[in-house]
Amino acid sequence: MASWRRAPVGNTNLIVVSPSAALPQAKRTPELDAQIAKGIVEVSAKRKGQVFQTSETDFAVMMRADQHTLVSIVRDMKIQLLRAIENHCPGSFGAIDQTRLVISYELAAAYKSAAERIAKYAAQHEDLKEGTGKDSTLRPFTEEDVRKVMAAYKEIGPDKFVKAFMRSQPIVVAEANRPMRHLMSEHFISMNLLRKPLFADVEMRGSGRTFNDFTLVLDQIFLRAFKNLDVGTSPISINLNVQTVFTKAFENFLDEVPGAMMSKIFFEFRQHNIVEHFDEFEVARGMLKAKGARIAVDRIFPDTLGLVDLDYLGASLAKVHWRSGADDALKERAKAVKYITECGVIPVMIRVDDHRGLEVGAEMGIETFQGFLIDEMMRARAA
Repeated sequence: MASWRRAPVGNTNLIVVSPSAALPQAKRTPELDAQIAKGIVEVSAKRKGQVFQTSETDFAVMMRADQHTLVSIVRDMKIQLLRAIENHCPGSFGAIDQTRLVISYELAAAYKSAAERIAKYAAQHEDLKEGTGKDSTLRPFTEEDVRKVMAAYKEIGPDKFVKAFMRSQPIVVAEANRPMRHLMSEHFISMNLLRKPLFADVEMRGSGRTFNDFTLVLDQIFLRAFKNLDVGTSPISINLNVQTVFTKAFENFLDEVPGAMMSKIFFEFRQHNIVEHFDEFEVARGMLKAKGARIAVDRIFPDTLGLVDLDYLGASLAKVHWRSGADDALKERAKAVKYITECGVIPVMIRVDDHRGLEVGAEMGIETFQGFLIDEMMRARAA
């Protein structure tokens, strides 16, 4: 990459293949790693790419390819990986985070993001050499961990729980040639803050149904503790499961929250949760809109943008996940962004942790953003 930086050549791509980020540690074996490596080398050799091993299980491939060819290369790599995983771990498709499995960077447009990704591998390598790396022995997430969180909530009470584990994050409007302005805040229970004291040694990836059940428990805790939150007077959003709308905790929540406050709340439901429970979502949507609340659709990944008709769902916000290397996938769906905007749905680029996310969003006509970079920019502006 340093050589390319000194003498840039067009259509040069870095492809990061990361089974470690996509598949739970418990699912990986030496035999699986070997088959993955063989498949990546075979695909790369056909396209005259250079393969580099970045960790015990991950690889980076440098190759020249135009956009059309790159799409087919990434597809072929995913096929090799999914075949290997299904061969060694039958029935594991539900545990695979395919958004992290293979990520490509066109260096002319995304060199910084690609370099940061490789720098992380280099830092991990140095930590391991010096013996300061993280213990790789992680245990599966279990129902006992869920019970720990419930017990902590009961022991310290809602007020202390809110202060310890609940956080908010701004959602802002960043229009060209205008100062960034605060639009609303999302309030949530921070998974990172929960993990440190309660289950720091757990592998969260691939926890499947147990984790889904855990989010239902977090919904109950959030709703019960909501009255202890200082949400201010601006609009807010809260993330729930569709199923939670039909619980006693949500019924009590509706009784406690004033009507004027409900009109300022966006209820976020994950796109796949809506599709899985669509009949229930329709009923929930009608109930919430009758109370004056609005709907946001969360976890719309670049590859699924436009897959679901957000106007038909009655959404007011569409939260699109940014990730490094997603430039091309998002640009291919520019028509979907234009359509939802014309329908009156506000697209929000979330997980914006680098400036490239802001740039790609602006190129697509997105003006609303959320993420760690936005947090930093707002803090700097306030200072």
